[in-house]
Amino acid sequence: MGPSTATARVKRAFLAVASFLTLIPAARAESWIYGVDVGVGYTDNVSLVPTDKTSQTIATTDVDFALQQQSLRLDTALKGNFSYLDFLQHAYSGELIGRFDGLAHLLIVPEQLTWTLQDDFGQAQLDPFSPPTPANRENVDYLLMGPDLTLHLGPTGFLDLSARYARALYQTSPFDSNRVLASLAWGLQLSARSSLSIDGNTEHVMFDNTVVNTDFERNSVFGRYEAQGARTDLVASLGASEVTAGGASTPGPLARLSLTRKLSAAANLTLLAGRELTDSSTSFSALQSGAIGAISTAPAPQTSASYTTTYASVGWQYERNRTALAVSARWEQDLYQGQPLLDVGRGGAELKLDRRVTRALSAQLLGSLYYTDYTHANFTTQDALVGMALTLRQGRGLEYRLRYSHISRIATGIGTGFNENIAFLTIGYRPQLPTYDTTPSLIDVNAPETVAHPIP
Repeated sequence: MGPSTATARVKRAFLAVASFLTLIPAARAESWIYGVDVGVGYTDNVSLVPTDKTSQTIATTDVDFALQQQSLRLDTALKGNFSYLDFLQHAYSGELIGRFDGLAHLLIVPEQLTWTLQDDFGQAQLDPFSPPTPANRENVDYLLMGPDLTLHLGPTGFLDLSARYARALYQTSPFDSNRVLASLAWGLQLSARSSLSIDGNTEHVMFDNTVVNTDFERNSVFGRYEAQGARTDLVASLGASEVTAGGASTPGPLARLSLTRKLSAAANLTLLAGRELTDSSTSFSALQSGAIGAISTAPAPQTSASYTTTYASVGWQYERNRTALAVSARWEQDLYQGQPLLDVGRGGAELKLDRRVTRALSAQLLGSLYYTDYTHANFTTQDALVGMALTLRQGRGLEYRLRYSHISRIATGIGTGFNENIAFLTIGYRPQLPTYDTTPSLIDVNAPETVAHPIP
């Protein structure tokens, strides 16, 4: 396929997506932000190798959106960021990459019965010891749905019952599964904005491929405290979990903390921490972005078995007038019982600075530094990213954007290092600017993997 044919295909895709997005009336949503663009990029090391680098020209079509809507019966929160990449010198086949996280609550009986639908889609690495090129990632989808029932027990007591069916799908890895989940919470409403409860959860995981996977059951019992103040939101859980697989049981603690604090009219602080038993599909669904605001390729799911994860993250955001600054840091350690070669530690930090220079021109600087340490497998990497973007807006929605980033990896043991420079020039349509810029910070073909942090 020649460059002209590829460009025509990209343009047709761009116009189709733009037409679809404009059909959604913004008046029906409390918050509806979207953007589409088309352009061309260049990388000097498309295969992420240390020597004998191969350059590549890339045609791209990008779509990003964020929708938050509340009505009498339906609450929705949708966020997506996708790019179709066409490698014009055919280093790789064209691919669609990106992340979608959607959550919807349908009210069936007021104050009692709702139906929940959640879907998380994105990419994960196939081999954790190889660079995250297009040949080393797969699509993953996690779909979850089911009812929530709330019963009021007197003036302050409540009983919450939930049931879920979940389906995890992997494009290549043999970890597809069906899941049945149930939960019960009995508690007291301590005040109008605080509650205390005792919760019990059970999850049964049944794999399509039982030759390489073992079905398991995970049960948890914990106490939960939740409070919403004028400037602080707090959710804390403490208890224990147990995983049963193949007749063997593995117990473990369950501790989760989520804290959000409004420091001032311009600044916010968030904190997540915890320790619990989890698995690769659950972790994929709960991936969280850092200061840069985009979830890149998720860590490789090397096994379907449960593992113990210990994690902590902190984020700070400042926004005032024409300047926005975000900083975040993360740390995670995953331990696999009986499989020390899979034990891994991850951590790092991100920074993003947005500045509106004039009414039409804005600038963005960003950077990240992450490490990955498979101590028992003799594999350690340090990934660094430095990038910038300039955006020129004209009229009510037209924008031109120039993006550049430099990515480097230092590796020891069985890993290999690399350096890459990548740039994109795009023209797009964005009818409404978000308060804090949620457009893609960087369309990075080969971004480092993301650290997974479960949501309390």
